[in-house]
Amino acid sequence: MHVFAAPVLLLILAGFLGIKHIYAAAVNPSILTVMALIALTGILKKTLPFHRIIDILGNSSRSILIKSSIITAALSGFINNTPVVALLIPLLKSKAQERGWNVGRFLMPLSFAAVAGGTITLIGTSTNLVLNGLMIENGIEGFKFWDFFLPGLTVTGVVLLATIILAPIVLKRPQENTPSNLPSNHQYTTELKVIQGGTMDGKTVKSAGLRNLNDLFLAEIYRNCEFISPVTPKMILRANDTLFFTGALDQVNELLDLFPKGLKTVEEKFEVDARHDLLEVIVPNNSDLIGRPLKQTNFRARYDAVIVGVQREGQPLKGKIGRLKLQAGDLLLLSAGANFTHRNERETSLITINQHKRTSNLQKGREKYFIPGLLATIVAALLLNWSLLLTVGLMLLLGVGCGITHAEKLKREFNLELYILLILSVAFGSAIVDGGHAQFFIEQLTLPVNPRTGIILLFGITVLLTNFMTNVSAVAIAFPIAVAMMQYYNLGHLEVFLPVAFGASGSFLTPSSYQTHLMVMGPGNYSNQDFLKLGLPVLVVYSAAALWVLL
Repeated sequence: MHVFAAPVLLLILAGFLGIKHIYAAAVNPSILTVMALIALTGILKKTLPFHRIIDILGNSSRSILIKSSIITAALSGFINNTPVVALLIPLLKSKAQERGWNVGRFLMPLSFAAVAGGTITLIGTSTNLVLNGLMIENGIEGFKFWDFFLPGLTVTGVVLLATIILAPIVLKRPQENTPSNLPSNHQYTTELKVIQGGTMDGKTVKSAGLRNLNDLFLAEIYRNCEFISPVTPKMILRANDTLFFTGALDQVNELLDLFPKGLKTVEEKFEVDARHDLLEVIVPNNSDLIGRPLKQTNFRARYDAVIVGVQREGQPLKGKIGRLKLQAGDLLLLSAGANFTHRNERETSLITINQHKRTSNLQKGREKYFIPGLLATIVAALLLNWSLLLTVGLMLLLGVGCGITHAEKLKREFNLELYILLILSVAFGSAIVDGGHAQFFIEQLTLPVNPRTGIILLFGITVLLTNFMTNVSAVAIAFPIAVAMMQYYNLGHLEVFLPVAFGASGSFLTPSSYQTHLMVMGPGNYSNQDFLKLGLPVLVVYSAAALWVLL
């Protein structure tokens, strides 16, 4: 959002952007459709039997890679990518642990498949809808629903093929030792305190039972504002000592179960017991937790959970958790109370990726009519040529009427920050076009070349932008250039704007370029270099396929 805050403010002060642009963007049907689709996805992910996907993945590494990629791409053409990937991460983790494989070989291809699959339809990604809204707002014929299908299907197929071939080579990960009963390969540094008068107070490390723990290591002790390391077996534990353990997810859970009267979390008012779940969550790039010391976020009260471990780029972070400043893509280990799920639904700052079996929320009574009603709405929309916004709106009303969701829940699904970003993006693009300033770009970039070369340049500029900012931002910047190009060369709208749409979806190079990349970075133990090693050849293949099919 910060990308557009300053330019929009300058345009307002200069008189190029008025209230009319902002208002028109705020009520733009494409923007409202994006927001409605996100809310609808929140309903669908709880009603559709996604957990059954694990039954069709197969048992071989190649089969799982191929089938999970195809399934993800197909779903991403019609459903928001983020929940699709969030639902599949724990399923793939389960399969990998069951067979003794490192899950890192599957998760980046999963995210790349989600990106590519979004190009198949108009609603596959918010980028397409925002671009469509900009076009209509400026008197240009918009996209039809299936304008993306053939080029998108071709490009997606090529990307999947390249990823399936390259990923096992580029993302080669070590095998686990045994195929069953494997602990998570995610290492955390967990911070716990010695309870005053408890079973460990006054005992040595060895007598307290903290030596020779399975896949768990007492790394250091914090006492009287000093860190003590290494920790010897004969060291005596004192009340309120802070112990830092390094270990895997399952072993951290075991530790909390073994010493309920000896250890406690650093949050004294939050006692871990059997009612608390141990969860893994991702910090997305739009989280308001980023850049703030955790002790200033009021995390426990906000989420009914405490952070017991933090991992960044596959490595556990050491030191006092309360002093840490979170970054996008951080993987958090939480001990969560009964209210966590409810409170987290109201937020956009955390994405849960822990494994848990999801079942259909559809029960007896009026809930059973939701799926048939959904299908009937789709058929009616196709026959009567309803707008996408009307169709999605009726689906949301159907969800409320069938008791699947309620108005308060839909309100919580509304992402205000995303809405503002979309408004600023559309307003920025419209103001540049209305002011005639787009001609400057075309004169500088494309006048010396023929139309074909100009379109290639436009595609390249959009790809470059989308890998270092949000894809919506890339669209907003590229849009005025595309308008000027269309007018100067007298080209059709599909000839110009489809390359912009596909260019803005070419987010493969960096983990920060797309939300799902950040989601898989921690669970897959990837580095920035891993994304570059696989993302660069995939982007080259994607770009070649897109330009070939569009030109």
